[in-house]
Amino acid sequence: MEISVLEEFVSLVETCSFQETAAIMNLSQSSLTKHIHKLEEELNLSLFDRSTRNVKLNEYSHAFYPYAKQIVQLQHEAIATLGDLTDKDKDHFSIAYAPVLGQYGLVDTIADFSRKYPEHNLNIIESYQPMSLLKSKKCDFAFVSENDVQDESFNKMIYKTDHLAAVFPCGHPLADKESVTLEQLYGEKFILHSNSVGSTHEETQKFLNLCDSKNFIPNVIAHSEFTSTMVRYVSNGRGVAILNRLHIPAEIPNISIVDIYPTIRSYIYLLYQRKVRSASAADFLHYMIEQISQ
Repeated sequence: MEISVLEEFVSLVETCSFQETAAIMNLSQSSLTKHIHKLEEELNLSLFDRSTRNVKLNEYSHAFYPYAKQIVQLQHEAIATLGDLTDKDKDHFSIAYAPVLGQYGLVDTIADFSRKYPEHNLNIIESYQPMSLLKSKKCDFAFVSENDVQDESFNKMIYKTDHLAAVFPCGHPLADKESVTLEQLYGEKFILHSNSVGSTHEETQKFLNLCDSKNFIPNVIAHSEFTSTMVRYVSNGRGVAILNRLHIPAEIPNISIVDIYPTIRSYIYLLYQRKVRSASAADFLHYMIEQISQ
């Protein structure tokens, strides 16, 4: 019985959604389903009453859940304790961030800090699960999107503020506008952002929420995990991409970026442990506070 599968089971109990758990655990829904079936085969019982719409707990999942959660928590605590014991170099610290957040100036920020503090040993981790690394104390800081800031056990600050924009091909009638409304986008073909596991990206969800509020049904012709792919579709005249403005690659030619009105904001957060574990981590925290306050 693998602890990683127990962690998936715990998440599934808490969300009652294969789609949401797959997104949290960075898995495809088919892989998640196989893992749960394997767990049920090992236990020789069914843990869920499944329907087409949701996942319903049964008496076995109710009984098994607290034990599975305790095992998962003990593993995290054990890893964290061993990490503290083996952490002999108190002048180093780690930063984790999701690959999709690289567009928000993180590389330049980290490079500037390293130039100003060359004596500090900084480890950078690009991961699809920066929050998991922070929770298991495998990193000291995590740059995350707003969907990951629900955990109140960490300190947090807003690193960047962003907002939705439409990406048009040059020559489009709306390409020279400062902003566009949803009504002006009627009849357009849309290219939307998806997550690595195929679930709805948060900026796409905000756009769809805006559409719902206006009773507007967008004509979506493509989804892509990669913003560069989305923007290349636009430059080739395939449609209009909806992305957070700071998320849009600057190197793609023949496009025009126009803000969506009303403004739909998003936030990138810096989360960190309540107890800063080294002097170098404290210096990075002070550096970030100065940068954000400018």
